[in-house]
Amino acid sequence: MSSTRMSWKTLLAGCGVLLLGLAAYNYFACYCRAPIRLTLSGGDVCPLRSEMAQRICDEVGEEGIELESVCETSSDSISKDVDAQRLDLGLVLGGFPPGMHPNVRQVATLGVEPLHLLVRPELLEGGTWSLERLRGRRISLGERGTNGVRLAAELLRFAGLKPTTAKDTGDFEPVYWHETELIAQLQTWSKTAPPIRAVLAERLPDAFFVVDGLPAPLVGELVKTAGYQLVPLPYATALHLNSRRDATRQDSDIEFSRLEEISIPAYTYSIDPAIPPADCPTFGLRLLLVAHKDVPSHAVLHLLRALDDGAAERYHVDLDVTDEMSDFPVHPGAQAFADERRPAAVNELLEPLTNFLSVLGAGAGGGFALWGFLRGLRAVNPDVHLRQIDRIERLLQGSELDESAPKLPLEFVNFLEARLAQIKQTAIEDFAQGRLEGDQALVSILTLVADTRHLLVQRRKQLGQEASANSRSGRLSNAA
Repeated sequence: MSSTRMSWKTLLAGCGVLLLGLAAYNYFACYCRAPIRLTLSGGDVCPLRSEMAQRICDEVGEEGIELESVCETSSDSISKDVDAQRLDLGLVLGGFPPGMHPNVRQVATLGVEPLHLLVRPELLEGGTWSLERLRGRRISLGERGTNGVRLAAELLRFAGLKPTTAKDTGDFEPVYWHETELIAQLQTWSKTAPPIRAVLAERLPDAFFVVDGLPAPLVGELVKTAGYQLVPLPYATALHLNSRRDATRQDSDIEFSRLEEISIPAYTYSIDPAIPPADCPTFGLRLLLVAHKDVPSHAVLHLLRALDDGAAERYHVDLDVTDEMSDFPVHPGAQAFADERRPAAVNELLEPLTNFLSVLGAGAGGGFALWGFLRGLRAVNPDVHLRQIDRIERLLQGSELDESAPKLPLEFVNFLEARLAQIKQTAIEDFAQGRLEGDQALVSILTLVADTRHLLVQRRKQLGQEASANSRSGRLSNAA
């Protein structure tokens, strides 16, 4: 008795320890999860991009993700470091040729950064504006080695303008500026007297190409401090078509299929005077959030959830993970996030019901089939009763013998009548209980029973007549 009580206590103690272990596991899994630590860089080429990277690092900290902002330079260097796994995540300007960084995966696009072209006001005087007016001018393309510079250079080459190099004289003189340094310089100039400011502005190039998010800080400073004007660049479709020419694609560092048409809204950089005075058509490249292929999927999923939870809207970021024309293969974590955001279709909502109905239908069909099989096993064929009735007729006619039947004729007829009545009763019971199917089968049996009974009645009459005849013959013999 005591051993039984001890075993129950041991069992209860084991269950208690198990439940406590499960509670502790759930607590640590839900509330004490180790933070996800990753590194991110937005480079230092574009101030808005760098600021966005820092904002992302600050925003996702509340979601248990520790993003460390790392100092890098251009999109090229960021992509190379992500590819070599020296960096986990990066904000880069798209347009990379396919297969350039095999270990980089695309996490999301964060809108399109447009290409701005700003020129001195005198270049807009007299006639219609065209890129031909840049011939022989000093043109700032941006910071050397960036996708923004490559994009501007491709546009000028499409317009038939070649840069001057150390070996060859070209159609324009390229200038390369570091955007952050140029902004600081322009801000310093803006504090000087207008005459001095005008003299200093003469040192600047005749035109600037700038690729940055809206509103681009450098564009704002060039408009405010040096009076540059924004001109339209409606060449997106033409560049797409030009990409079909093999000669252009062979030595191009930009994938033209990545170009996006975009407009710079009116009054973006100034209200009086209006700059631009109307929506200014241009084109640009998408800003990409990329990651190394080995960054855990759950980390990317949590990161995107954190960005989608108000941060993207708060900072006017167009977060998209369903980009069909991706520069790099999509990261599995981004695909999981896209599947999570995708609205459930009607067929997906109905899928559990259809699955249940299909299972129910298959089960019902199988059940009916089994029921039919079992019912078939207990079914009675009408031939069973018909053969028994036929045997009674053959016994009556003497073509078949039955050892168990009475020997006297009248008793033999009574025996056959009793058996025929039993066959009729059995057939009716089989029909009533469903073992005998079909009204026609029962009618055939009952008809044959009636015919056989008629034969038995006739036989009984015959036996009665024979008995009467034998009785009269005996009386006559006695009288004689």
